[in-house]
Amino acid sequence: MSPILLLVCLHGAHGEDISVSYASLGAAYMDHVVAIEKGYALEEGLNIRVLKSGGGSATQVLLSGQIHFSSSAGSALSAALRGGPVKIIYTNQSRPTYKLLSNKPEIKTLQDLIGKKIAVNTFGDTGHLATLLLFKKYRLDPKLFLFIAVRSDARFPAFLSGAIDAAPLTPRDITQIGAMRVNTLADIGKEIQLVWNGVAVSNRLLGDNPVLVERFLRALAKGREFARRYREPTIAMLAKHTPLPPDALLVDYDTALSSMTDDGTVSDDVLREEVLARAELIKAATVPDPAKLYDYSIIRRIYADLRKGWKPKL
Repeated sequence: MSPILLLVCLHGAHGEDISVSYASLGAAYMDHVVAIEKGYALEEGLNIRVLKSGGGSATQVLLSGQIHFSSSAGSALSAALRGGPVKIIYTNQSRPTYKLLSNKPEIKTLQDLIGKKIAVNTFGDTGHLATLLLFKKYRLDPKLFLFIAVRSDARFPAFLSGAIDAAPLTPRDITQIGAMRVNTLADIGKEIQLVWNGVAVSNRLLGDNPVLVERFLRALAKGREFARRYREPTIAMLAKHTPLPPDALLVDYDTALSSMTDDGTVSDDVLREEVLARAELIKAATVPDPAKLYDYSIIRRIYADLRKGWKPKL
């Protein structure tokens, strides 16, 4: 398990401590950041303790009962497919921000990629999964493509040098391409949806303390609605938690905003396709009913209540 850095985020008021894992506190998690900074969590009587951890490590800690919630919903979903007692209860973003690009002039379509090398960060990560879902949408057998894992700090240089034929790249990567001519094979976020990020919880906590789960999700729902409406104040809050320069943070904010779901959920069809794709990736012996892996009932109830008249204020 990779090292985990524990940071305690308290705002000078008494409340119940809960622990939540984050890969980072960048714009993808602005619902959480705003919930902390605007005091929405404290309104629910909660002090959020932030654990910095990658998705795989966070899921292990969640399964062990050492934390209350994980924001690495995708990793948690893979664990649930292996029988782990966790559920996805909230999906903040569902539109992956990757574009599938090639710098080879002869590769202009997805079909041109057959037999070619596609670089992903790690097998089974969101870039890999999003690209698989894209191919499945167009009825292209993923086995016809050569996926290779190239660590994040080497993947973009490999793309620039032509050592690989294509890669799903983020907006921040794309801004560094400069004058190089590339072919955009797909804007993946416009093509497919998946559990890009959200919240996972253990079945035990969900069953034993649904009121705590509701309080936490209500704070996040208020945080995301503030973040969607107030760009500059949200970016100022994010700047306290990330070392990104202002121009990069602006790109990240706009990208995250475009990926947000309407109400913290995605459709049954999206869930079904993702479960099938993840099950193939991890070679799951059986494919469970998606209803056993997700429970959006609480976040739906929260949004129904908020839409009766609650509005975020500066």
